[in-house]
Amino acid sequence: MRTGITDIRRAWANIRAYPGRFAAVLLAISIGVGFTVTTVVFTESFRTDLVRSIGAAPSKVDVLVFPFDAASSEQPASEQDPPQEPAATPSVAEQLATMPGIATIEPIYRGAVQFATESARGWLAVETIPDSQQLRWFDLESGSWPTGLDQVAVDPGTAERNGLTIGGVLPVVVPGGTSRSVTIVGILDLQRSSLGGAQDAVFAAPALAGLLAGHAWEIDLLAAPGISADELRAQVSAALGDRAEVQTGAAVVELQANQVLGDTGVLAAVLLTFAAIAGVVAAFVIANTFTILVTQRQRQIGLLRCVGASRRQVRRSLLAEAGLIGLIGALAGVLLGVVMALVTMAVVNISFASLTIPVIGVVVAVAVGMIVTVLAALAPAVRAMRVSPLAALSPVPTVAEATSAGRVRLVVGGLLIVAGVAAMVGGVLQGVLLLAVAGGAVSAGGVLILLRTWVPPLITALRAVARRSGVVGRLAAANLERHPQRAASTTGALVIAVGLIVMLQVATAGARASITTALAGHYPLDVSVTATSGSGDRETATLPAGLTAQLSGVEGLTTIEIAGTTAALTSGDAEFELPVLGVPTGIDAIVRAGTLAEGSIAVPSWMLSEEVAGTTGVRVGDQLTLARGSVRLTLTVADSRLADGQGQLAVIAAGDLARLDPAAVPAAIWGRLDDAEAADEAISRINRVLAPYASLQLGGAAADRVAVDSALSTALGVLTSLLAVAAVIAVVGIGNTLALSVVERTRESALLRALGLHRRQLRWMLAAEAALLAAIGAVIGIVIGTVYGLVGTAATFGQVGEAVTLAFPIGQVLLVLVLALVAGVAASVLPARRAAAAHPTEALAEV
Repeated sequence: MRTGITDIRRAWANIRAYPGRFAAVLLAISIGVGFTVTTVVFTESFRTDLVRSIGAAPSKVDVLVFPFDAASSEQPASEQDPPQEPAATPSVAEQLATMPGIATIEPIYRGAVQFATESARGWLAVETIPDSQQLRWFDLESGSWPTGLDQVAVDPGTAERNGLTIGGVLPVVVPGGTSRSVTIVGILDLQRSSLGGAQDAVFAAPALAGLLAGHAWEIDLLAAPGISADELRAQVSAALGDRAEVQTGAAVVELQANQVLGDTGVLAAVLLTFAAIAGVVAAFVIANTFTILVTQRQRQIGLLRCVGASRRQVRRSLLAEAGLIGLIGALAGVLLGVVMALVTMAVVNISFASLTIPVIGVVVAVAVGMIVTVLAALAPAVRAMRVSPLAALSPVPTVAEATSAGRVRLVVGGLLIVAGVAAMVGGVLQGVLLLAVAGGAVSAGGVLILLRTWVPPLITALRAVARRSGVVGRLAAANLERHPQRAASTTGALVIAVGLIVMLQVATAGARASITTALAGHYPLDVSVTATSGSGDRETATLPAGLTAQLSGVEGLTTIEIAGTTAALTSGDAEFELPVLGVPTGIDAIVRAGTLAEGSIAVPSWMLSEEVAGTTGVRVGDQLTLARGSVRLTLTVADSRLADGQGQLAVIAAGDLARLDPAAVPAAIWGRLDDAEAADEAISRINRVLAPYASLQLGGAAADRVAVDSALSTALGVLTSLLAVAAVIAVVGIGNTLALSVVERTRESALLRALGLHRRQLRWMLAAEAALLAAIGAVIGIVIGTVYGLVGTAATFGQVGEAVTLAFPIGQVLLVLVLALVAGVAASVLPARRAAAAHPTEALAEV
């Protein structure tokens, strides 16, 4: 125990005496641990914010009651309704009002109403603003809260898309067909995650919401003091029995969050994978830096050995320094990580109130940082322990450096590469990201082990180029060939740095292309304008004359007319009338993903849900029948979303429509926005054109696609920034290994100076060495980074069940190659100045 305390004191004294020596190690540890802390804090905060935004409403509620007979729940009476006699069986709300343990009962009304203004018309979702302040999950951005039967509020997106402003009058149609005018008195900040898409909605106090929506489909409860949500749920569930479904708010929040994002473990796995990469890079830099420290302190270690210090004591002292530095760097990394997480949250518009710091994750990151530091210092410590006192006191290294790779290195490196490649292939084929990542890490280890084998032949291949630059080039090539281990060490840092950057570029390009493809498949149609007859007969509604020309005048909108008819759709025993549109070939300029082949039919995605499929049997690949008059077509349900966002209709190929109804008339207009980012503004302009036509319905998924694309692009940008941090760590390693080269070759540089080599030539010689190593490292890094980027993209999208689109950013990769050469030469400037500054006689002195 006393020995350990003595070692720590000695280590602390040495750190305080030479703080500059440990700056690079502390930087690498802080960044590596900070990266990990950023990852775990951001992941948890992201999930917390998702729960707060997607599950904002139920997160405020202790217990939610969903009556199976919504009409039996309490609802506000219309002003025209006569007083009713009490029912023999109390409603769910009335029964809840008599139960103990409930502090607050709020009926929540949801529905949809039609609206029409001078600038827009369509449908609005109806949401309830609870009377209880505790249950309000949104904030008032401007204006005032709606209170009466003639006041509503909207969110900013709804206001912009439909030209609504505070003080404006909004005519709506309530259930039953009664018209009603309400005044917009406020704009609400919903704090919703954009992963949920965009939806036009109107918010009202419970009395008005009940009139607009009809029935209370949900009743929210707050428990009385001293009663937990689980206790209240059990009590209410027992009392209501099979009259309602009863859930706690926490359970509903978890369900809604997972429905929108899925398992956030995928996100955590991706982020922690990047953290592992950063840890490997940091360990490599730490090992190189400790090698520098041991080399710089040869004489100090030699003196300690000469005055009686044992090899064990020397090793223990160095490891104590490593542990202490690891602790200091890890604690600094925690602070850095929290700050980076806050910055990242600000970039993606995550509220600071969602900041969540998982204590266990942070403690593990600190422990891993310390362990990695000690393990990285172990090899240099063992190397220092093996040096004899006289050899350690020598001003130059006396241990000969082997120039050929041992058989063990070849076997181990080869096996790691083979095993890693096999794991990566398996991860891609099976869509298992962690398997592919593990394979990448294993194969990367094999590549680094075999660098010492690969670097000498590559140096030899570049020798002819180097010798053309005269004496300086020949000396540079000769130095690299004479010290392959040192060259491989420097090249390793470059390989990691360039490999990470290229992997980042390739993965980002592939992810961007894959996300674009996936979103195009989910949201293929930006804008649709369909005609509705509202008569319920088989006559097809037609578009107003001149409407296509009017919409063509909307800036940034490309349109095409789509013919349609009305037909009977038969699925199993069910048959109902619906509009049918025929998609012509060659509309790639309008539709973002895939048209329909003849013999197939696209139906709204809600018809393909599990709940609906359980009763109607409609699934992708099933056969449906369309009939009009004596014509019957049997069509296959396609995996297409062309029918989404346009109400209840079906979409078939134009050839099938011609057979179904040769007299089909223009029934819809489809459009594509040139600037998808300005979707809200474009929809507002389209609404102004459509406002005079009561028979037209505006649909399409432009707003939803832009909202989701924006959220995913932001998340991708965050991942890009985080992985770029790992590349910064590797760049620190470049300077460290070049500094080691200068320290080891002090006498060699002095001898060259004594023989007539000028300072400028010495600097150019080191710059030439750096350029050669940068070229070798950059080429290897580009190859490895490209492979890992493609594998990572394929495995990631395979795991989430989306098609992968691979992409290779040629221009960016070539830029990295140029910058790597520049960075390599730039990293040699300070070490070269240090080597050139030493006087030959001082450097050659035997002291």
